[in-house]
Amino acid sequence: MMLDTADTPVINGRRDLITELFGVWLVLAVFLDGWAHLNLPGLETFFTPWHAALYSGMVATGLWTASVIWRNRKPGQPLSQAPPPGYRGTVVGLVLFVVAGGLDLLWHELLGIEVTLDALVSPTHLLLGFSLFLILGTAVRSARASSHARDFEWTPAALFAVVLMTGLGAFFLIYCSAFVRPGPTALFIPMPVGTPGRLQAEMPVVIGLTSYLLTTALIIAPFLFTLSAARRPARGIVTMLVAAAAWLPVAMVGFRPVAAAGAAGATAAAILADVLLARLPQGWLDRRLPAVAAGIAALVWTGQLAAFAVADGIRWPVSLWLGAVVLSAAAAAGLALLSSWGPKAGTRYAGSLG
Repeated sequence: MMLDTADTPVINGRRDLITELFGVWLVLAVFLDGWAHLNLPGLETFFTPWHAALYSGMVATGLWTASVIWRNRKPGQPLSQAPPPGYRGTVVGLVLFVVAGGLDLLWHELLGIEVTLDALVSPTHLLLGFSLFLILGTAVRSARASSHARDFEWTPAALFAVVLMTGLGAFFLIYCSAFVRPGPTALFIPMPVGTPGRLQAEMPVVIGLTSYLLTTALIIAPFLFTLSAARRPARGIVTMLVAAAAWLPVAMVGFRPVAAAGAAGATAAAILADVLLARLPQGWLDRRLPAVAAGIAALVWTGQLAAFAVADGIRWPVSLWLGAVVLSAAAAAGLALLSSWGPKAGTRYAGSLG
C-alpha cells in the first residue's frame, strides 16, 4: 500500500473520500459477482451483468483518477509527475486491473468459468484482487504521505479505506469465514482414536476452528494497523471492521438466518468493545495492548456464540466452543505483541506478560 511517500503535501480529504466512494462501488460489485456465482450456477460466460458492474466501476474509478491527476498537474510539468501523493499506487492498480482483466477473459475462454472454491483462488482473480487492494489503499497512502511520523492523523477517508480493504479481504477468505460457517451449531460427537470415520467427523470442527483463527486475524490486524500511528483507537473502528468482515460475506451467501444472527451478535459485541475502548486508560493501550486485542476477540466471538445459542443452539462440546474463543484471543494477543515488538516495546511487554 505504501508506494508513495511525499514529504509534506496538503491533504485533500474530499478528493480522497470521493476516491474511496468509488471503492465502495468496486467492493459491492465484487460481492455481487460472488453472489451470482453462488446462486446462479449456470453462468458460463465472461460477459455477465455482474462483471459489467465491476468493470464499469473500474472505468468510473479510472476516469476520476485521471481527472484528479490532470487537475493536480502544474504548467509544464510532465504527466508522470502530476499524480498527487498516494495516487501513483492507484495508477499502478488501475493498469494492473486492465492487464488482469484481459488475462481473466483469456483464462475463461480457454479453461472455462470457475464455479466453486477455485474461483476465489484462480490466479487471474487473485491478481484482480491485488489491483483492487492498491486502489482501495489510496487514502491511506495519501494520509501517510501528508504527515510526518510524529503527527500522523487518520483521516475519515483513510479509515474508510482500511474498512473497505478488510471487506475485500473477507471476500477472498469467505471459504474460511467464521461468519459464513456457523460451526458451533453443528452436532459433533467425539470419537476415540482409531475409530473408522473419526477424521471425517472431525474435519468440520477443524475447519471451524481454523475459520475462527483466520477471521480473528482479518479483524485484529487492521485494528492494530490503525492503532500503530495513533494514540487512541478511532471511534467505532472495531464495529466498522467487524461489520465489513461479517455482513458482506453473510449477504453474499444469502443472509442465512443462523449466520445473520451470529453476525448481529458479533456486531453488538463490537459496539460494546468500542464503548469500552473509548473509556480505556491510555496506559492500557501503551503497556497492555496484547490484553486489549485479546479482549476484543473474546468479546466479539462471545457475542456471536450467544446469538447462535438463541437462534439455533450450540452443539459443540463446551471444550470446543470455549476453546475457540480462547484460541482466538491468544491469536489476537500474539498479533498485538508482534505489531509492537521493538527494543523499547520488548522491555515493556516483557514486564507486562510476566
